[in-house]
Amino acid sequence: MNTYPNCLRKWWMFACIAMFPLHLCAQDDDDRNITIREMKQRYEFITGDKDNPVKVRENAHTVYRCNEYRGAVRVAEFYDDKSTIDDIRIYVNNEKAKYIKPEYRYYEVEDFFFSDMHVATFVLPLEKKGTESYFDLVRTTHDPRYLTSVYFHEGYYQDLKEIAFAVPRWMHVDIKEMNFAGFQVKKTVEYDKKTDADIYVYTMTNLPARADESMSRGPSYIYPHLLVCSKYAAPKTGRVNFFNSVDDLYAWYHSLVQTIGNDATTIKPLAQSITKNASTDIDKIKAVYNWVQENIRYIAFEDGIAGFRPAKAQEVLQKKYGDCKGMANLTKELLKSLGYDARLCWIGTNHIAYDYSIPSLSVDNHMICGVKHEGKLYFLDATESYIGFNKYAERIQGRQVMVEDGDKYFIERIPLATSEQNAEYEKRVLRIDGNDLAGITEHRYTGESTEFLLTQIHGIKKEKLQDALQSYLSEGKTQCAINNLQTSSLHDWNNDLTMKYDVQYKNAITGFGNDLYLELDFRKEMNDLNIDTTKRKTDLLFSFKRKLVHETELQLPDELKVSELPKGMKVSRDNYDFSVSYEVKANKILYRKELIIKNTHLPKTAFGQWNDDVKLLAKNYLQQISFTKK
Repeated sequence: MNTYPNCLRKWWMFACIAMFPLHLCAQDDDDRNITIREMKQRYEFITGDKDNPVKVRENAHTVYRCNEYRGAVRVAEFYDDKSTIDDIRIYVNNEKAKYIKPEYRYYEVEDFFFSDMHVATFVLPLEKKGTESYFDLVRTTHDPRYLTSVYFHEGYYQDLKEIAFAVPRWMHVDIKEMNFAGFQVKKTVEYDKKTDADIYVYTMTNLPARADESMSRGPSYIYPHLLVCSKYAAPKTGRVNFFNSVDDLYAWYHSLVQTIGNDATTIKPLAQSITKNASTDIDKIKAVYNWVQENIRYIAFEDGIAGFRPAKAQEVLQKKYGDCKGMANLTKELLKSLGYDARLCWIGTNHIAYDYSIPSLSVDNHMICGVKHEGKLYFLDATESYIGFNKYAERIQGRQVMVEDGDKYFIERIPLATSEQNAEYEKRVLRIDGNDLAGITEHRYTGESTEFLLTQIHGIKKEKLQDALQSYLSEGKTQCAINNLQTSSLHDWNNDLTMKYDVQYKNAITGFGNDLYLELDFRKEMNDLNIDTTKRKTDLLFSFKRKLVHETELQLPDELKVSELPKGMKVSRDNYDFSVSYEVKANKILYRKELIIKNTHLPKTAFGQWNDDVKLLAKNYLQQISFTKK
């Protein structure tokens, strides 16, 4: 049940690479052909220039070892407009490999691009068993604000990982040790009199390769790492303030948005056109929000690295695409032009373990718009293309949000929703027609269930839409025929999405003589969601809370009677509920299935119970209703 929208999958891909910048691919835990014998990273805070008074110089030394057979490593080192790669020296079999030249280019993922993200990439060969290749890297971060976190785990098994910081006494840095519980981390702190600096060294040994698993929590929840919070510097040239408090963080954000350069004269005519048919304030706000959702393409994700200034609203409008910042800014400016109290809001999605108690750029990775109307603050995330007004995606629910308020700010929380927000109802009224079942089916989708379906639908060419919908509803089964399909508007996601159609299930009934048999559930959702506990390394995270209800009313003909009815099942856990029931009432069989994901986070400790319950559900699906001819 991979229900991540395409945009979210790409965001996840980029976020993993940003957190673990050394390797594009992670190693299978059983694959030890290539390992890292040692990786040493040293970060030194140094004085800079007028524009960048403090810089961070990183020196990294990484040695790969070939343990079995010839191979190669694709190395990718990232940088942006706030950092530079100053030198890469590559060695194969202890000899400098001048013939290997790193390629420096923009980083791209399909048609999603990152305007401030570059990559230096090369292939490091390991020629045979027992050989080693390594490279030395020098990278400079020109503003210490942008050095936010350093992780221990890499894409390959490591014999040794060492992370060191050289912090001169004039530099005030808070190095937070995150997720150290359960890991053996050796730490030393020494004073270097010559440089008047404190040297912090963290060492770990025998580190397995990180697990890049789908439906997983963000790395900041899972892996040991060091969160680097640069507070301020006090060199001889004078004090330089960074993020000594969350107030400083907001002041920096606010200084950036003050220099955007929006052009209200371009925006207001469009806002008036969008809302010309709306009569109430709420209808006008909805119209603006929905217009941005439908007409501006979301093209980029930036996971707290660089580029915190939103694009000009008129530029996003002209290009018809933007990242989260650009879309939030355009939404704000459209609403402001109509006289509404709209604000920019900074937020960290549930991919991030931190909150605004930490003054760091790693706290948030997303921007949305807030609008205050009649004392209530509504949040508008236009990157969620098909979610309705005043409904919020799981990835931001319950999260702290920093709301601009002129020179000040305030912290709110996005409202939490239950599984009721994201419901999917299916009601079938069927009759027996020979060996077939025939009748009428109705569907209703809400919240993120609607968004997931509309995301799939709007990715299909219009002329193929009907065929695609029918294939989706029949799950591609040739024995299921769908006709007379009617839907509510596919462009109105403020209301529930509904569908109604005639359905025929061919050869649904099997039999021998006077005994007939029927499996009434043709969808069997979640029956294959067994978790391989021998391979899964991390907790599982469902994309959103969900409530799925299927009801079937089967009219019995006079010549048949029920001889055996499945018993059904019911389980209720902290994270989910499963229930299936059958009932004979008058001359009808009533079938009801309810599957609820109440909490998206399923910890590893719950995997065994989950597998048992999924197995029970799958077994229940296979039960048949038995009929006897009178």
